[in-house]
Amino acid sequence: MQNQKLKVSLKLFVLDIIGAIMAAFGLLSVVGEGGQVHPWLVDKTHGAVLMIVGLGLMAWFMFDLLKRIRTQRQSRVRQSVG
Repeated sequence: MQNQKLKVSLKLFVLDIIGAIMAAFGLLSVVGEGGQVHPWLVDKTHGAVLMIVGLGLMAWFMFDLLKRIRTQRQSRVRQSVG
């Protein structure tokens, strides 16, 4: 059986990293320590928006990754059957 590498979009991977950073700063703001990083993060609403958008970007990456894994498994099953 041959191991195939899973190809991941570089653009989505970068967006995942950016989403993780946004979610971290958003969480820091929601907890109440965001003002030490930047004055804009004092407002908890800004932090909540950052956190939601960051988590959304990370979820987008995970859904795309799971879709690619499922497609690769299905193609592997078709090759072994045919």
